[in-house]
Amino acid sequence: MSETETSKDSWDGLLTNFLKAEYLKYQQETFVCSEVNVEAKDMALVLERKKEGSEDGNEKFIFSLNVTNKVFLKENGMDTPKEAIGKRITLKKVLATNPNTKKEVDSLRICKIE
Repeated sequence: MSETETSKDSWDGLLTNFLKAEYLKYQQETFVCSEVNVEAKDMALVLERKKEGSEDGNEKFIFSLNVTNKVFLKENGMDTPKEAIGKRITLKKVLATNPNTKKEVDSLRICKIE
């Protein structure tokens, strides 16, 4: 079972490291997509970056996609969600309005795919 799959028999997939704007070291940062999870209307990418101070270790994050980021992927050459696997995805920090609180919050937007 993948470490991102959810099951009633395991905590795997339930205790994940969701990527937040505060985790970016710079205004923009590039990750490599290692996995795509699609369920109903939800989509999440498993993104990796080299772990700071480590020669061989990577940090893995779950990046849950909103509609804006899904549309960006589709409009920039991804014919299917699985085509994101192996791509270098650059994220940038932006301010966005939280639909529940109506307040501006730090958010992440895909700005480049390679």
